[in-house]
Amino acid sequence: MIEILEEISEGCCFLNSKMEMEFINKAGEALLEKPKEEVLYKCQWDVLPKYKETIVYEKYTKAFQEQSPQYFEVVTEYTKKHLEIRVFPNKYGLFLIFNDITEKKEEEKRQKYYDQLKIIAEMAAGVAHEVRNPMTTIKGFLQLMLKDNDLTKYKDIMNLMVDEVNRVNDIITNFLDLAKETPNKLNDCNLNQIITTLYPLLETRANNEGKFIYLELGQIPNLFVDKNEMRQLLLNLINNSFDAMEKGKSVYITTVDETEHVVLSIRDEGAGIPPEIIDKVSVPFVTSKSTGTGLGLPICFSIAKRNNANISYTSSSKGTTFHIRFMKK
Repeated sequence: MIEILEEISEGCCFLNSKMEMEFINKAGEALLEKPKEEVLYKCQWDVLPKYKETIVYEKYTKAFQEQSPQYFEVVTEYTKKHLEIRVFPNKYGLFLIFNDITEKKEEEKRQKYYDQLKIIAEMAAGVAHEVRNPMTTIKGFLQLMLKDNDLTKYKDIMNLMVDEVNRVNDIITNFLDLAKETPNKLNDCNLNQIITTLYPLLETRANNEGKFIYLELGQIPNLFVDKNEMRQLLLNLINNSFDAMEKGKSVYITTVDETEHVVLSIRDEGAGIPPEIIDKVSVPFVTSKSTGTGLGLPICFSIAKRNNANISYTSSSKGTTFHIRFMKK
């Protein structure tokens, strides 16, 4: 029996009536929050005291006292993993079966976000046509008025109005991008080539602002992605990095070939994402920029999902790094 338990993929262990761990299999050891030697044959509440006031203590106690199986999910107190735990009692103690469902929970969180984003975007797409028609009419009349010599003194005001109409149209276009579920056209592309093509444009902005941009491109395989969307993703993220930095600071663009992924990283030396919005950067209209719309990063997250990739990021007062992980073909 022990040999069978040792080889199963789920973690399992046995706690005696004193809540001392008498057995744990290999899969379970990988999920332990302390070395095996520190927890075996010791009361779990002594070696893992943070659990005494949690659902873990409550469910274990209930299972043993009432001799009734328990099932629950918990975020571990020490390693912050999501675990699914099943508790099977008998008169000698508790047999536990547990799984790490951290990735599953992260995927559910991502899917919930994209579902919410889709609803917002579809609502915007539904009214885009009705909004764009009158805006196009307004813009047309403004452009005609700009040609009228009698209205020359209002030229600056009318140019500003045309710019604002264009800005509204850009916001609508961005919302339509959020609503898309699939890329326009998938191609066999190499990220390094796309980055290299964009580099002169990015370098020009860097030079004009007294900033720097460096490429650290590794040997990577081709990906099956939408080339135009990759350009948009790169421009959005890199321009955000430039916006966040002072003169003399640098942006680093890196590509790496990992076992299952091609990883694109964009690191800057800016002030970092403000703490109050760091967990909301993928939400539309959340921005720290006084003139921003807060749609650039949500579009990047949407583009990544459509192109079989995911985005993670870290940020501090020394800068921000975005990692985009693309599944290989």
